[in-house]
Amino acid sequence: MAHLTDRAVIALWGPESHSFLQGLVTGDVRRIEPGLPVYAALLTPQGKILFDFQISERENVLFIDCLKTRRDALMKRLSLYKLRAKIDMLARDDLGVFDGEGPSDPRLPALG
Repeated sequence: MAHLTDRAVIALWGPESHSFLQGLVTGDVRRIEPGLPVYAALLTPQGKILFDFQISERENVLFIDCLKTRRDALMKRLSLYKLRAKIDMLARDDLGVFDGEGPSDPRLPALG
């Protein structure tokens, strides 16, 4: 296993976390299953990619795996859209992203 030090994790939870992301990102959040992450992106209104990431779930918490250098900007952008949604969000520096045995990359299984 290799620790991907250029990646960071954001945790998102609450009764509206799935519907919040479903209406905001390109990936189908409803398809997330244990061990089966979903690749998604957050776009500008014009359709340009601002952020791309993988979303996985464990124990009713959504985990967003994104570039470490863009994590704070992504959290800020998600906070702008939060409004009155019943969700909580937290940067999880205590979690890491690893490559190795486990679920394959949802974009292309050959990526690992």
